[in-house]
Order: sequence, then structure tokens, then C-alpha cells
Amino acid sequence: MKKNLFAILMYTLGIVGLILTLFIIYKNIDNSFATKFVLGYLIFLVLFVFYFVIGTILNLSKIEWVDIRKRLYKFIISFVLISCLGLIYYYFKKPSEINFQKVLFLPFAISLGSAFSDLPFIKKN
Repeated sequence: MKKNLFAILMYTLGIVGLILTLFIIYKNIDNSFATKFVLGYLIFLVLFVFYFVIGTILNLSKIEWVDIRKRLYKFIISFVLISCLGLIYYYFKKPSEINFQKVLFLPFAISLGSAFSDLPFIKKN
């Protein structure tokens, strides 16, 4: 329960910080507190991503090979499908603007996130 409470607290702080940061940027608030808050939120995001990556790697070593293989298949299939859809979209709508780096990075991130996003929060002995 302690780990779930920690995760809920981290996500809540992230969402509240995001809302406040977007408000500060939208209203163009320029004072020392707003600058320190946005800088603190960026540091929080970096630390949260670091925690997320370390938790994923540690829990990846704890799960069975069959589950890892299923996740890799899910990652590969979703990456190929989303990349193909992006290429088809750019081919018909904007053929002169096809940028493979742009077309492949977002599907890679989405596929990686959908396949491995629950790993830091798995409790397995």
C-alpha cells in the first residue's frame, strides 16, 4: 500500500504542478516565485522520469521471460502500426514534409510507453 500511496502522491503532484506551470506560462507571470516554481517543477519532472526508468529496469529483471516477450511483441507491433499510419498520413496529406525522424520518434515513444509503463509499479516477489 505504501508504494501505491507514493505513486498516487507523485502523479497528483505532477498534475497539479503541470496545471500551475501552464497557468504561469499562459498568463506570462514574471516574478521570482513563478520562475522558481517552474524551475522546481522541471527538476521534479527530471527526478520522476529518473525514478520511472530505474523502477522499470529493476522490475524488468524480476518478471518472467514470457511476460518480457509479450511486452516486446506488443512494442514491435504497435511501433510498426503507428509508424505506418504516420507515413501514410504524411504521404497523402503532406508528401513534401515527410521527415523520417519526426515520423518514427513519436511512434517509438508511444509504443515504448504503452508496453512498459506499468513496470515500475508491479509488486512481484
